[in-house]
Amino acid sequence: MKTKYEIRDSSEQLIFSCSDLIECYSFLETNNNYWFAFTGISEQNVHLIMNEETYSIKSNQFAGRFYCKFTVKKIIKSPDALYVCLSLSSETYSEMYSEMYKVGALSFLKEADNLEERVWLDMKGSLKLIYISASYLKSGIPRTLEKDTVVIEGKYIQDYYAFFCELGHAFFGKFGYMGSCIQDVSKLMEDLCSEDRKINVIWKDSDLSFKAIDNTVPTVYYQSSSSDLLMEIEYYCNVILE
Repeated sequence: MKTKYEIRDSSEQLIFSCSDLIECYSFLETNNNYWFAFTGISEQNVHLIMNEETYSIKSNQFAGRFYCKFTVKKIIKSPDALYVCLSLSSETYSEMYSEMYKVGALSFLKEADNLEERVWLDMKGSLKLIYISASYLKSGIPRTLEKDTVVIEGKYIQDYYAFFCELGHAFFGKFGYMGSCIQDVSKLMEDLCSEDRKINVIWKDSDLSFKAIDNTVPTVYYQSSSSDLLMEIEYYCNVILE
């Protein structure tokens, strides 16, 4: 089945479909505005209402996990592509999990097979959210865990967001998803664990990673220190700190 994106208006009427959606680099990352290029468009005369109408994009990729809403700020038409400046809505497809889609995740996944095991080590700060978003799109929300013992490698946790990258990797390997905030971790742990089965978690180089997390917790997050994260994991798992 060919890749296909569908763009619909607020009444769910199909406006057009396309074969590819390309995330373009933006020099003006203000008000959540980004440029996208739509290629292989089904309609020749696409009409999008600027600023007022809210549109959505869905895809048959990623088991339907890719979804976002936007308003249109500017349009540039060319023979081969439709370039649109979008203002992305902060609303997520699922209220249960945060950061479902970050701009850059689609481009990131086009190179997924060629990327290193812990590729986030080369990503600075909040750019790791792109890896986490790509992990969600590729792997989805985990429902089961086969192993009884999980090893968190603290030496790979350089900052707050790296903790969630490493946590996902520890539980499920490359592109494993365990959320991007403490609330996500709590919900996922609740799904994976039970009163009858507590997962064993070995956290290596824990002191080193605790300092890295605490020194880089974004100010917008409340109760997200290393001790808060540890307490959340200890509620569901048997944790051994090394």
